[in-house]
Amino acid sequence: MWFLILSIAALGAMGFDISCNSNMAVYWGQNSGASGSLPYQKPLGAYCDDDNVDIILLSFLYILKGKGGYPVLNFANICDYTKNSSVPVFPDTELMHCSDMGVDIKRCQEKGKIVLLSIGGATAQLNSDAETFSKQVWDLFMEGNSTYRPFDDAIIDGVDLDFEQQSQMDIIQFANNMNQLFKTSSRKYYLTAAPQCPYPDANLGNLLSQSHVDMAFIQFYNSGWCDNSKYGLPHWPESMNYYMWDAAWHNSSFANSDIRLYVGSTAGSGAGNPSSYVSPDFFANELQGLQKDYPDSFGGAMTWDMSWAYGQTPNYAASAKQAMMAGSKCSSSH
Repeated sequence: MWFLILSIAALGAMGFDISCNSNMAVYWGQNSGASGSLPYQKPLGAYCDDDNVDIILLSFLYILKGKGGYPVLNFANICDYTKNSSVPVFPDTELMHCSDMGVDIKRCQEKGKIVLLSIGGATAQLNSDAETFSKQVWDLFMEGNSTYRPFDDAIIDGVDLDFEQQSQMDIIQFANNMNQLFKTSSRKYYLTAAPQCPYPDANLGNLLSQSHVDMAFIQFYNSGWCDNSKYGLPHWPESMNYYMWDAAWHNSSFANSDIRLYVGSTAGSGAGNPSSYVSPDFFANELQGLQKDYPDSFGGAMTWDMSWAYGQTPNYAASAKQAMMAGSKCSSSH
């Protein structure tokens, strides 16, 4: 018994391993819990020591081409020059210089987490071209060269595409460009996407079938018939439809035949459509069932967002992570 407990604890402390089926991803940056009268989100570094989180998604880079041709970031109460005039902005752009976030990114990485920059969001302006934008992302946030470095010398671990509308940019070309840039480095980078649960996703379906994507953080919320709240119902006409995504995985419908699929949820009743929300206990039970029933494709869980997950008791992300740890397995074959 003690060996089992120690083994589970060790898995939780090792940090991110894409081959594991118990990874926990959390979006941070939009402070959405404030709309539900919860405490404001804390700086990124406040979450680095929590072994319940493996992947932090910085949300969002929401304008691809802003003033001066540079992208625009927004991290709500942490780094937002439109609400805090003391936040520095690079000359002739609207690109913020978030130095404290750079320090926190490196601290979280030292704790074994990966930190991804999420591009998009519900109010995004997807208005650049793939060639220019992919080079900018590499230069501004990864190993390229630029006098403008929003996070200074911190290097993010990859990008997440949360495109919830049709993009003016060729998203497939962007993804292919990023994957080619990733190959020029000895460092491991990740390209991820956040499709909505109807399969195939209207905005990201072609990306998943035509470009290498490492992980899909599927939003089983705000879509009605396929939300988490429908888990356990018959497969038609309403059902939480992870089975469709798993079938696509087994039918080699994804460009990456070993893409890891994550079950996304809202971490509070006000974090999305209230009818989509499920309690921490319900979600924990759901995750354990899916982890057991779909061992090949299941990679873990995702939740929106950090302010909701950490602003309530029990902690939504911790509850989900601990539920998955009971059946946690890792395989170098993934």
